Amino acid sequence: MGEFERTVLRFIEENGLVKRGDSLLVACSGGIDSVAVLHFMASRRKRWGIEVAAVHVDHMLRGEESAEDGVLVNSLCKQYGIPFYGRSVPVPDILAEKGGNVQAVCRIGRYALFEEIMQKDDFACLVTAHHADDQLETMLMQMTKGVPPLGMPAERELGVGRLIRPFFPVTKTDIQGYAAENELPYREDPSNESDDYMRNRIRHQLLPFILGENASAAVNAVRISNRLQEDNELLWQLVEERVGQFVQFDENALPFIDDHAFFGMPVALQRRAIPLLLNYLYDGRRISVEYRDALTEQLLRHVSSQQGNVTVDLPEGFRFVREYGKLFFTQRQFADEPTTQKRLEKGVWTPWTNGLELLWDDVHKVEEDMLEDGTEIMYFTLPDVAFPLFARIREDGDRILLEGMPHPKRLSRLFIDEKIARTERDRLPVIITAQGDVCAVPGVRYGMAFSKRRTGQPYIFAMKRRPALAEDKLLEN
Repeated sequence: MGEFERTVLRFIEENGLVKRGDSLLVACSGGIDSVAVLHFMASRRKRWGIEVAAVHVDHMLRGEESAEDGVLVNSLCKQYGIPFYGRSVPVPDILAEKGGNVQAVCRIGRYALFEEIMQKDDFACLVTAHHADDQLETMLMQMTKGVPPLGMPAERELGVGRLIRPFFPVTKTDIQGYAAENELPYREDPSNESDDYMRNRIRHQLLPFILGENASAAVNAVRISNRLQEDNELLWQLVEERVGQFVQFDENALPFIDDHAFFGMPVALQRRAIPLLLNYLYDGRRISVEYRDALTEQLLRHVSSQQGNVTVDLPEGFRFVREYGKLFFTQRQFADEPTTQKRLEKGVWTPWTNGLELLWDDVHKVEEDMLEDGTEIMYFTLPDVAFPLFARIREDGDRILLEGMPHPKRLSRLFIDEKIARTERDRLPVIITAQGDVCAVPGVRYGMAFSKRRTGQPYIFAMKRRPALAEDKLLEN
């Protein structure tokens, strides 16, 4: 047994990733990393008393070339005597219909298939081939986007089972050596060489420099990430205990707390108390808003302000209020909400009157998990003087300049042409620039500055509808 196998086995044992009797579904793209993890698990199934199968998802982006990836994985499964699941996601069709981020659409589609197969055929674990270099890339991406560099967990819940990453303690170079030693065939996706995506730019431009300075940097990242995740878990346990001691509920079952109790906690716990209070507010349901650092910091800033009372709008008709020494929530009806224009704060979902939410941000700052199914995504370029953006209802004389038209078109005519019901026309958000120019009517049409194509566009615009009910947890690791 070589050093590679000993390192991976020790990591699996220390973290309890695989147990006797487990049934493992290995996500295998046909690339060197996933082929190596498939071989590693398949060659030990009898010794460990486990079942192993492979799933390959064709995103249909490269025609016959991507189909051949699945042929390779299928042939490996036949060679190893294990089941093969071949599935496809029509990503080009989805992008043509809805637009959006290519990587996000791919990820959402394949993980939906993974969970479906796991549930149908009772798999305990999905095995992915993420390794130490991937973890370092992820932490660098997180820092670039301004979020804590916690990295990916070695294990997390996935549907009815778990997702595990047994190759975390080894590097890409280690995997290449293992594949060569075992003469493993593999195929590489040419898109991995493209610098259109942030991860690829970090992989091609930053990692060689970092690893050149310290060849152990990627392995160190895995160790540091594990410690940060442990610290983060402890802080969450502490804040749950503290908030549980002083949170109260009014006659409408809405949470409230005394601000002295809130400010009696360290700032690290205050920052975590805010999403925890939102969890109480929404009764553990996942709503269509991302509790990222931007929203948490916004609320924390308002809470900490000593200047008068504070009111902040939240999804589903709720408001956060700091008033007379209390931090509490109220609820109002959307029909009663004022129709004056709203400023669209960068990086924060803004609720609209008819159950919609609007977001704009820098393209590179948007998390993949924000781009959920049903989200309308566009990319755009506007000069600095056009910001900030605002949303309001339509006004007489509103016009928008559309692609391919020499002159701006009246919104009143646009609504007729698009067959928008009269009852909806006065509820739709109209997006305007700082100069008052209409640049988009989300859900209807977007102006010249907007495109479904991401390339070359510095900003992203998204719209999604608040679901009536969702079963997922509000906070996900």
